[in-house]
Amino acid sequence: MHLTTQRLVTGAARVVNNAHLRWIPRAIARRLPPKLRLRLSKLQVRLGVMDGLLLVPEDDLERSYQAALELLRDSADRSLGTYLEFGVYIGTSIACMYRAASRIGADIRLVGFDSFEGLPKDAAREDGGVWRPGQYYSDLELTNWNLARLGVPLSRVDLVPGWYEESLTAETRDRLGLDRAAVVMVDCDLASSARAALEFCLPLIPARTIFFFDDWSIKSLAERGLGERKAFEDWLSAHPELDAQEIPDLQYAAKARAFLVTRRASS
Repeated sequence: MHLTTQRLVTGAARVVNNAHLRWIPRAIARRLPPKLRLRLSKLQVRLGVMDGLLLVPEDDLERSYQAALELLRDSADRSLGTYLEFGVYIGTSIACMYRAASRIGADIRLVGFDSFEGLPKDAAREDGGVWRPGQYYSDLELTNWNLARLGVPLSRVDLVPGWYEESLTAETRDRLGLDRAAVVMVDCDLASSARAALEFCLPLIPARTIFFFDDWSIKSLAERGLGERKAFEDWLSAHPELDAQEIPDLQYAAKARAFLVTRRASS
């Protein structure tokens, strides 16, 4: 029955795609209440029909992650530290890092932070109102399903649920034993959430750390001085001991940016 249902759904999706009507189910899904949208997402993952759920170009992101790891890696030390992701959704970016690290034999820990309830209730008040409360709603069950679907051993991933004001604390860093961030993915959209993520990372930056920002210029936010760009620039201004250099070669999508952040040696 499951296989028959999957074939029917896949066939219907193909017809919709060939008729250039993909915007219709996406528009309907966006208007569903968050909990109903979550149920639909779970059904999609179970059936393997991922249209509308894959928000990053997997192959391009995986290549960028591999290049980032190779840039950071010291041949004398396989352990790079930790990959931190803020805004996990269904875990596709974590899977990209897992595959990239596995391909080059790099030892990197995978840690993801997400409310697992979507964007917060005041999301529409930030960044010119481009976000909606409950947007990008996944729960731990759905994210674990998708990670398993993508071949990521769940024992390799630490997922930390909760709103950032409660989860991004010194106690969390100590509890997880975090001491060194190698690569950081900031994909939490809101400027306030990005600022909280960056502050959490501050004590974890050794000599150099690579930061990816997934939604840097989405909806022209960067051009308007909003969103992740504003959070990053404010953070750098508040911490003059840090330098940031953009790395265009690591950019995996037009809306994304990558930076090498280095810490000046104390005098």
